[in-house]
Amino acid sequence: MEKELEILEFINKVIREEKGSRVTTDSMLRDTALDSFGYTVLFLELDDAYEIFADVPEGEDPFQKIEWDTLTIKEVIERCI
Repeated sequence: MEKELEILEFINKVIREEKGSRVTTDSMLRDTALDSFGYTVLFLELDDAYEIFADVPEGEDPFQKIEWDTLTIKEVIERCI
């Protein structure tokens, strides 16, 4: 549980820097109120810190497989662990 809270704090830090809205683990990604650039920054920061795209083959777009409309913060956190 401590790791999940650490990741949630990290997510909210990036969201705050991108002028979005704070979220909880029960939130949907769209609740962040980020634009597409903000989403990109968030996921690149997460990848830098937690290597969330380590399993994506080189040359493949890791953003293409994300279901943006239904993605939850909990799913993002689970990807980081």
